Amino acid sequence: MVRSYLIMSGSGAMLVLTKMSQGMQSDVARDTMLKKGIRKYIAFEVPPARAKERYGARFEAVSSTITQENDIRVMDVDGHHVFANFEFREMGEPAFVGEGDRISK
Repeated sequence: MVRSYLIMSGSGAMLVLTKMSQGMQSDVARDTMLKKGIRKYIAFEVPPARAKERYGARFEAVSSTITQENDIRVMDVDGHHVFANFEFREMGEPAFVGEGDRISK
């Protein structure tokens, strides 16, 4: 099952897709985001049905490239566009994630 997240980082907002069941606070997610150069972020889960509705064929194309559970695919890096596509009421509780805030060692 594909999950979608609105991510706020130092460079702005983006929309990402993943199949991670643990969510964006897991150590695997942190490590994956770190490999993308993102050390600190706030993640809000947004309904994948809404993302699919608003991004259409692009959602299908990006989600079809997720082959492993720990993959995170960036779908939209235009912060203004991401915020225009989702209302605050559609966003889940924020997950505050920092490189030093490990769940387990």
